[in-house]
Amino acid sequence: MKSCRAVAYLIEVRKLRSKSSENLRFGDFDGVNSLRAVISGILNKYSKYQKLNIHEKLFKIELNKSNSGPLVGRFMSGDYGQAGEIIEATNGKTAHKMKKSEALSEPFCFHIAVPDSEKRGIVCLQQTGLAGVKGIFETAVVGLFETQHPNYRLHVRQLTVSDTLSQLLNNGSVEEIIVEKHEIPSDIADRFGAGNKSYPGKFVYSIQPKTGILAPNILKKDGLIAFAKGERKLEDVFEFDDNGFDVVKTKIRIGEEIKMVNLTKPDSISSSFDISNDVVIGPDGYPTPKSLEVEFNKIVTDLARRGGIRL
Repeated sequence: MKSCRAVAYLIEVRKLRSKSSENLRFGDFDGVNSLRAVISGILNKYSKYQKLNIHEKLFKIELNKSNSGPLVGRFMSGDYGQAGEIIEATNGKTAHKMKKSEALSEPFCFHIAVPDSEKRGIVCLQQTGLAGVKGIFETAVVGLFETQHPNYRLHVRQLTVSDTLSQLLNNGSVEEIIVEKHEIPSDIADRFGAGNKSYPGKFVYSIQPKTGILAPNILKKDGLIAFAKGERKLEDVFEFDDNGFDVVKTKIRIGEEIKMVNLTKPDSISSSFDISNDVVIGPDGYPTPKSLEVEFNKIVTDLARRGGIRL
């Protein structure tokens, strides 16, 4: 079977031309409606197949009925625009000749968590092989939302370090800071007999205080929290030597788990999860919606915990 992945995104709503710090609470973002109710209404509008010319796709949305909790269901989507043949695998014969106007529809499940009391939520979309429905979601769902509510914008974006770092730091302890320079500085090379000039290579050093109840908090947890919130620059939190840095990483312990975070790559948090070995394949050859929802729930719950989102 093709690989199956769950790809997670952060979802936010705010007024037109407002900053991310001005996100609105989902429960009554426009003073009247909840975001969940509005998105539910939009999803239900696509209960029959629609043609999306910009992506050359046909699609419909099957939304599970529920009055509360996450919005769960699936896109049925397929490409049109090219003629072809559907071949019977058991005998190699042509079972059907597809016209340019026809599409082979496949299922892509989704999970949308937008709790009324929160200003950030999580969208989880299925990806099969290289195919997914992010483009359809943004065009059909986000696009219709902004048509219906022209004074508001719905933002669906990748999770970043700043989305999760504050929560990690508040709930954990900083165990190590690792600094990397992508060359060997001249003064370091000179100490090792290579002459007073820089060389290609890597220079790495780390700070790892002794752990324990009496260990001094020398790794400036408060400063890192301010950095995570965008209030301070990294070089204002720590005094790096004249060699500077190319990469700074930190290890944060939360209970028995250690998280490695790259502080110099704000978009480096992976939000794509391979769940191929965790889902159950149904008689139609596709992962069952029930097994996908189990995995989506795990992922959304973990990301919400890391990002301080109460589901």
